[in-house]
Amino acid sequence: MDLYSICFHGVGYALFDMDGTLFDGDLGETTFLMTLAADHLGIKAWDISLHDILAAEDEIAQLPTVRRYAGYASSGDHTSAYQMTTEYMERLPYFDIMRICRWAFIEFSHPATHLTVDSLRLPLFVLTSQRMLSYVFACAKPVLVSASPRSVVQAFAYLYDLGNISIIASEGGIETLPYGEAKVRLAKERGITRPFVAFGNSEGDREMLNWAELGVFRSTQASSSQIESAKSAGWTIIDH
Repeated sequence: MDLYSICFHGVGYALFDMDGTLFDGDLGETTFLMTLAADHLGIKAWDISLHDILAAEDEIAQLPTVRRYAGYASSGDHTSAYQMTTEYMERLPYFDIMRICRWAFIEFSHPATHLTVDSLRLPLFVLTSQRMLSYVFACAKPVLVSASPRSVVQAFAYLYDLGNISIIASEGGIETLPYGEAKVRLAKERGITRPFVAFGNSEGDREMLNWAELGVFRSTQASSSQIESAKSAGWTIIDH
């Protein structure tokens, strides 16, 4: 049976990571970098162009906030990186977040686009996948479980007509950051029982994929070691 049929006929909850799973790239990271750059350049984040950022890439890469974020990312401190994006983005009005997210999918959709900080390349793109979205629509009880800022996840759900989909997302505190084992813990605290399927794309989704009856690993941006790890875990691998 194909994945769409599994989603359509599945009984119970279906859990979906957002960034890198439902689309290529990272919406939390891209909107965060867009906003940082726009604030520095004195323009609105929903008006900033890819050219604006790349033309000022050297000075943007030297901003203290960007360097601190890059430090967390390069050291693998994902918890601090996610907290940082949440604290920065959640201060904005929701309507502004909506406009920034909408613009990100329009202006920053080329998967080769990055912001370079020293030798680290931070992804600066989001590219939709209609096939992945079709799996969400096929499920009766889909849940978005993402470490991106809650307002960003809500904006994505609104922009792509996901209706009243349940959302578990970052709200700023370590205890409420849906990453790693916390994805499962927070889901259980919401009364969510073992899902019949879960979709993810990174090490931060491992516990969630193992919890589900069927774990699906989207490997578009995965390294060879991640692919091997997914095979060892017995997950279904797609987009390899």
